[in-house]
Amino acid sequence: MKVYISVDMEGIGGISHSLPTDRGDAGYPAAVALMVGEANAAIEGAFAGGATEVLVNDSHGLMFNLTPEDLDPRAVLLQGQKPWSMVAGAGPEQGFEVALFVGYHARAGHPTGTIAHTYSGEPTLTTLQGRPVGEAGINALPLGAWGVPIGLVSGDDQVALETEAWFPWAEQVVVKTARGRRAAASVHPTVARDRVRAGAERAVRRATDGGMQLFDVGRPVVLEAEYRHSLEADFAALVPLAERYGDRGVRVTTDDPVIAYRAFLAGVRIAGLAA
Repeated sequence: MKVYISVDMEGIGGISHSLPTDRGDAGYPAAVALMVGEANAAIEGAFAGGATEVLVNDSHGLMFNLTPEDLDPRAVLLQGQKPWSMVAGAGPEQGFEVALFVGYHARAGHPTGTIAHTYSGEPTLTTLQGRPVGEAGINALPLGAWGVPIGLVSGDDQVALETEAWFPWAEQVVVKTARGRRAAASVHPTVARDRVRAGAERAVRRATDGGMQLFDVGRPVVLEAEYRHSLEADFAALVPLAERYGDRGVRVTTDDPVIAYRAFLAGVRIAGLAA
């Protein structure tokens, strides 16, 4: 059983404000330690559930946050600047049988989700098939096409609701209760790790037994993003298949979920270049 783990930071228990998630902040090392703790818990749970191989994709910010020496040595760590970002290393040729999303957060524009955003600060709303969607749902598009089911999402109570809405079969692990964009009530880190460990073990056991489903939203796939201002949308709309709509919106319509993901990701990155 090959297990893929994508680890973000904003949804980790004990992190309630965006400042410590930035490398230049004095609180960043402590945030990294919390991130490592939940990553290790997921690795431990995965192996307890029957994993034979685990790849951990560092999926926050510049994507070299986790301290390699502190990570469970049974796992392989993928870090650095990766074109495929939060799903790097999980392509169809890799043979992963389940994916675990650790430290995830609510979508851009969410009214109460802690540090809610979608990939960057540029999108103010992201939708899939006309429904609001966050990073978990967008990342699930290529994974589903590659044959990798989503088995777990951990984070605050609001990302748990997003998980229930998009892939109700996945384990939902709540490590904090959102109290607004920059506030959360977190359980103790040891409790958070216990919850992640147990959830990961359940997810891998259920995947082994065929209890997970592939994420498939049908065809065509319609992925939309509204940006902070019109120039960001103009830049994002330069991506092939993208079209402008409304005041600040960009829409991608395609029968290929992997292309939808690529076009969305490229659009967000290009939008970030707009002054």
